[in-house]
Amino acid sequence: MLTYLSVSDFALIESVEVDFHPGLNVITGETGAGKTVLVGAIGLLLGDRADSLQVRLGASSARFQAVFALSALPLTASELERLGYIDEGETELILGRTVSSDGKSRCTVNGRLAPVAALADIGALLVEVHGQNTHQALLKPGTHLEYLDRFAGPGHLETLVDYRARHANLRSLLAEKRESNGEGRDPTTEAELLSHEIEVIDNVRLQPGELEELEADAKRMRHARELWELASRVEDALVGDDRSSFAALEMLEKSQSDMQAMVAHDEKLAPVADRLESIGYELEDVAAEVVRYRESLETDPERLEEVETRLSSLRDLFRRYGGSLEAVLLYREEASRKLARLEELASRGAVLDSEIHEEQVAISILAAELSESRKTSAALLERAVTQEMSQLELAGARVEVMVTERDVGASRDRETGPYGPSGTSEVEFLFSSQPSEPARPLRKIASGGEMSRVMLALKIVLAETDRLPVLIFDEVDAGIGGDTARKIGEKLRVLTGYHQVFCITHIPQIATFADWQYRVFKQQDDGSGNTTVELLDDESRIEEMCRMLGDSSGRKVTKEHARDILVRARRK
Repeated sequence: MLTYLSVSDFALIESVEVDFHPGLNVITGETGAGKTVLVGAIGLLLGDRADSLQVRLGASSARFQAVFALSALPLTASELERLGYIDEGETELILGRTVSSDGKSRCTVNGRLAPVAALADIGALLVEVHGQNTHQALLKPGTHLEYLDRFAGPGHLETLVDYRARHANLRSLLAEKRESNGEGRDPTTEAELLSHEIEVIDNVRLQPGELEELEADAKRMRHARELWELASRVEDALVGDDRSSFAALEMLEKSQSDMQAMVAHDEKLAPVADRLESIGYELEDVAAEVVRYRESLETDPERLEEVETRLSSLRDLFRRYGGSLEAVLLYREEASRKLARLEELASRGAVLDSEIHEEQVAISILAAELSESRKTSAALLERAVTQEMSQLELAGARVEVMVTERDVGASRDRETGPYGPSGTSEVEFLFSSQPSEPARPLRKIASGGEMSRVMLALKIVLAETDRLPVLIFDEVDAGIGGDTARKIGEKLRVLTGYHQVFCITHIPQIATFADWQYRVFKQQDDGSGNTTVELLDDESRIEEMCRMLGDSSGRKVTKEHARDILVRARRK
């Protein structure tokens, strides 16, 4: 239920705050006072497109806020919670929007920033507006099927739920089938390729660090002869041979002997002599290590060829599968997973075909049931709406509910054929204002006033199944008066048993049925008009009724007439 509306610096409105109540809220006032501006403000709070020209002249921005009470709307609250717009346990929804003069817009939901699309999603759950060019639901043939399904009743809706579940399952099975077929690729070929790649990687028998080690080995073996010669020269320089008299170790031994002679005369040189002796031991170790290295050098060409071949295999593998050992192993793991999935899907293929066939048979049966039920319900809905319209100065007008079936050979979907999410039916409402005229699509021929009354008739017929908590009617009284206006007031009262209803009207016979009447009027402040809204008490309501009856002079007879029609409406 809409409980509060605040509008600032919007069109003719400088600042307005209004508290609303359950039941029938009627908004009245002189033409041009700004009644429809309030509907426009609500529309902006429900995601309508904003225009910077709507910002009040001289203001930097227009601001809007609406408060909805959810405590009596558990299903709506649950859906809002599911969509993430409110938290669990919240019983109030506060929508806010600011439209700046430069065209920028900012929206909030319960104080949290939100996109304009969020307001539209919320609005679709809370409010339906019917007025000048705002009969979106009735103007879109896509909604007509939903209206007919709701009218068809609980049994039909249960069948529809069953159908939609099976249709969704069929789509899921078909998607799984596509996956098992490799999205157009041959799954057998893909499995063979993956198996081959896994085999290639496994056959190489990768070892951590092997590439670096082999590269070092290959480099050493390629230069083995040069290394052997260099090692021999180092050995000769350190150890010497029969031809050499200048080997490092021999020279060092002579130096050690001379140092010992020096120590005999000066003991302070003993540490130096010890160091020289250590150098001798270290030099002997180096010479031995060089000899061992030389003797270990591999010069076998066959061994070098083996290493080069292994290196080539590793480099080729790394180049093909990622560039490193880690990348190759990761590729192998992923290929193994894909292969396992393909094998699983292949084994499930026969089962999938059976399940798909089963669901196709089931949805064809359910779709036929839905189609038959819709055709039966269409005739009943036609009669019910036409009967209601006859009481709304649309006598002779009729609504026809055209139900057509997509041909089984038609291709609505390349996988499910004519079977859409709601079956094979397509529904459109047709309208004729005269018995002699053929019925044509409602969206093309009904006037604004006719559309409002058709929607009012439809809402009355569907009142028990309509989930929207708030209905707003603007221009529902276009071109009518007298007893028809009174009947419209009665019908609006009927709807308050299921919705909070707002109606903007110029006709007193409709306004008399209001639980709450608001007057919109324009105040002149320093030459500029400012729209104001006030809730009328009993006495001010009488005065407003007199104005609507065409006599604001305060004559007693007019006031008595106003009181009389209010009393009669209350009795109704």
